[in-house]
Amino acid sequence: MQSTNLLIIFLTGLTTGGLTCLALQGGLLASVIASQKDSSKTSTFTAIFSFLSAKLVSHTVLGFLLGIIGSTISLSPTTRGWFQILIGIYLFGIAGSILDIHPLFRYFIITPPKFLSRLAKNESKSQSIFAPALLGFFTVFIPCATTQAMAIIALGAANPFYSATIMFSFVLGTIPTFLAFGFLLQKSSVSFKSYFPSIASIA
Repeated sequence: MQSTNLLIIFLTGLTTGGLTCLALQGGLLASVIASQKDSSKTSTFTAIFSFLSAKLVSHTVLGFLLGIIGSTISLSPTTRGWFQILIGIYLFGIAGSILDIHPLFRYFIITPPKFLSRLAKNESKSQSIFAPALLGFFTVFIPCATTQAMAIIALGAANPFYSATIMFSFVLGTIPTFLAFGFLLQKSSVSFKSYFPSIASIA
């Protein structure tokens, strides 16, 4: 699995990953921006930067932990081969869920505990200067379908540092999409902000 092309992982984040993560987490970032007392460009940039930096750190740490788990699982070459096949099937299942091909594919999506989702949403209403970073860190508990697929690949890599690099590359790829929508949100009218969650979901 260490032959995984990191450029492809990055491009996945830049395209599909950015949109699917934005659809799920974009509303949280919008809430953080809206809750800032100072709506200046500097304040908005600081909030977005804190959110995305914490998101990048938390997912990199997740990748490292997944690599540790993968490396502690002693598998024979044959078993590891079957494991990689199962990873491939799971990736197709994730794609089927995103495309809404059949209700069956929804079972491929891992839903986080409801109390974690509520905690993240409650934090999004906070005006604390630490709220954007804390919320960005919480996004690791509210993964989009593409993030879940990357996590499975990181687990299969079975190398803490390489697995961390996989997750880092993916989330780094999603950052331009979040930056673009974050600044667009800050510059847009109130009416646009109210429609933002729907626009992100359609995207």
